[in-house]
Amino acid sequence: MYNKKGLKTFHYKDLSIEVHPEVYDPAEDTYLMLDSIEFKKEDNVLEIGTGCGIIALECCRKGVNVICTDINPLAVELVKKNYLINQEKLLGNFEVRLGDLFEPILDFETFDVIIFNPPYLPTRKKDLVGGWIDTAFNGGESGLETTKRFIQDLSRFLKKDGKAYLIFSSQSDKKKLDSAIKKSKLKSDIIKSQKFENETISVYCLKK
Repeated sequence: MYNKKGLKTFHYKDLSIEVHPEVYDPAEDTYLMLDSIEFKKEDNVLEIGTGCGIIALECCRKGVNVICTDINPLAVELVKKNYLINQEKLLGNFEVRLGDLFEPILDFETFDVIIFNPPYLPTRKKDLVGGWIDTAFNGGESGLETTKRFIQDLSRFLKKDGKAYLIFSSQSDKKKLDSAIKKSKLKSDIIKSQKFENETISVYCLKK
């Protein structure tokens, strides 16, 4: 339940995470990603579209250095709060930035691991509810509009031997996604999938 300020808190492993009604709540896709990503302690990790910050904070708790971003200013403020709540448990460096996709990342910054759970639902204007929460779900009419922009710029910020993890929903067109990946000259594998009532969620691992 949300309190009078619209906030609620839950626990994930050693983390205490506050959430907000205008920021994406961790769901099945979040936990599938958490079960899929691999990194070494010295890695530099970027998470795009961090939401409440649960994935970025869990990576940082395990000792990696993390930069996370979100286009939603309410999400950025929420992550700052969740960082302070969990600061004593975090072993790596942690930073959150406001902006769209790679926009807040400097040209010289590259990463060993890049994580993105994009807005992937096929969405028409009539489906929008208004407010910042739309940015968490609105994948455009194809469901892939934001995903394709991510793939287009990914190589610039991914180290030569780096890995990127991307969530895909069967509600979108897999052939169009695979075509975008092929056009970017990235290699891809589906490393984990889980079937739910109305869709199958998959985690793609992308490499140069």
